Amino acid sequence: QPAETTPELGTDAPANGRLRSVGERDGDRIILVLCQLWPFLGLVTGTLPLLWIGVLVVWAVRKEASPLIDDQGREICNTLITLLILLLVPVVGWAVALVWIPVWLVNTIRAAMANGRAEYFRFPMTVRLLR
Repeated sequence: QPAETTPELGTDAPANGRLRSVGERDGDRIILVLCQLWPFLGLVTGTLPLLWIGVLVVWAVRKEASPLIDDQGREICNTLITLLILLLVPVVGWAVALVWIPVWLVNTIRAAMANGRAEYFRFPMTVRLLR
């Protein structure tokens, strides 16, 4: 049997116009889908602060191996930082959070689906502190 080789990583913009990572391993895409849904699980169970750690660890460990994990890991962290900022600012932040959280939940599902196809995804209404 021939030795397993690492695929070349790159990007591609197919006819639908969405930026897609080429050469991503199936395992990396599955990890990304789980990372996208991980905070959603935390919000539903009420353990969101503890579940941030899982996303941060996966991003820190895998960001060098995959440009898609690096980019989307930063995007997930930025959305979680935005949520934290909204929840820490009384009254105004809480009022904005009432609109932001449902939008975030819908886009979390959309992001997981896009990452399953190795596509890059940007969350709307997110403060991008990590670039």
